[in-house]
Amino acid sequence: MFYVQTDSLAPAIATILSLDEASVHWISYKPSLLQRSAERRGTAAVADYKTGTRSALHREQLMTIGLTTAVRPPQSFEGIGSTVARETPHSRQRLVPVVAWVTLLGILFPPIDISPGVIHLTPGRFVVILLLIPALRVLLRSGRSRVATDFFAIALSTWMLVASAFNGGFKLYVVAEALEFLSAYLIGRAFFFGPFNLQAFLQALKGITIVIIAIGLADTLSGRSVTLESLGIVRPLLDLVKNFRFGLTRATSVFPEAEHYGTFCVAAASIFFYSERGIRRIFYVGLCFFGCMFALSSGPILALGLVTTAFFYDRILKHYSWRWKPLMIIVAGLIPIAFLISNDPMGWIFSHMTFDAQTGWFRLATWSAALPLVGQSPFVGHGFSALGDSAQMRIYLGSVDCVWLVEALRYGLPAVILLTLVMFSAILRRTSIFNSGIYMLPTGFSLAIVAMGLIGLTVHLWDSLWLFLSLCIGIRASLGEYEAQQRRLRAAASARS
Repeated sequence: MFYVQTDSLAPAIATILSLDEASVHWISYKPSLLQRSAERRGTAAVADYKTGTRSALHREQLMTIGLTTAVRPPQSFEGIGSTVARETPHSRQRLVPVVAWVTLLGILFPPIDISPGVIHLTPGRFVVILLLIPALRVLLRSGRSRVATDFFAIALSTWMLVASAFNGGFKLYVVAEALEFLSAYLIGRAFFFGPFNLQAFLQALKGITIVIIAIGLADTLSGRSVTLESLGIVRPLLDLVKNFRFGLTRATSVFPEAEHYGTFCVAAASIFFYSERGIRRIFYVGLCFFGCMFALSSGPILALGLVTTAFFYDRILKHYSWRWKPLMIIVAGLIPIAFLISNDPMGWIFSHMTFDAQTGWFRLATWSAALPLVGQSPFVGHGFSALGDSAQMRIYLGSVDCVWLVEALRYGLPAVILLTLVMFSAILRRTSIFNSGIYMLPTGFSLAIVAMGLIGLTVHLWDSLWLFLSLCIGIRASLGEYEAQQRRLRAAASARS
């Protein structure tokens, strides 16, 4: 049932929401009656609607301008998206699915070199830079707000350039790395704002995920990296050797490393846990589990277990708003407890929680070699200069499998701090507008970001996965902005009443 103030809006509202006019009831504007009715039916969307016009904000968002809804929220995110799709027929919204598919196809395309020779230009880098100006135009128009994450993302990209200037001067690769991170973030902020746009993103993500996992399965069954070899992407001999485990070929799909493929599966599962329901959730999350297993990488598999545990913890305690605080305290407390009860906790982890303990010890040796170098230049790092004063040190520092350590070595500790602020300023923003029933999409994106950050302790993220991480951070920040906008609208409506 919908309550509106003006009788003349009956045909418009009935048409927008595909209702019979009998389903729309008119009442005089009585705030107390509207408030009680809304509270009884679990909604607080109250706003003003001027006869014959709709604001740009109304055209983009779900039932926030124009009526007071006193209906139960839709039981699926797809339901929300379809409702808004009926509300928003204008050309800009029709382009959002195209942008979603182009963005994800570009980011997740195999990292072939399409540059004219001046710079290493991949399809993902090309797409995000191409969409940078349109994204800025969308973000700078009226009705959009700035969030703290925006400033941290700009500061991180700027600091990468500044730190590089102190380590050998201007480098085109650093410009490309900083620009691609900022561009992917701004695309997430600009184009995937509001339920309809997010629904377009999810539809594209589901289709592309199916294809990526199917290619990963083909890798394992055929015994070779089908896509990479077909596109002529040459891999070092060491990579080819380590790509076998338990007599099986580790799936890489469209990614340069099996760890990257497994990490993508974890991030996608985190999102699908909260975007899907029923049999669809079982299918898409199960598909991601299947793909992650064929990557045969302990880091992503452990992260997937943590994400699954967090999901069920969230569902069991969903009625308690404080549920995440004790979980964070418990996780933080386990680390010092592990060192108290064991003389060699890292050795126990490597021997019991990894497929190959040797890789764990190698990473530990890499940390031991790299941390003193970080201490030598903590502010601006060492740039891209060769590190290590002995052959053994150069072996450990030749491949640093940790995105946090790589950023510290290249750009100093400020880059690590800013990257942490970018991630956590986005996921800690309050979002309750989507928390209807089991559909808490912001939590899904938060888990995806945290999972990629944790896996990044054992894997360096570059190319597709670096861009996908930045894109997810941008989308998560937009979810926070959307919720803040809805709170302002409700507060303004309450003040007018």
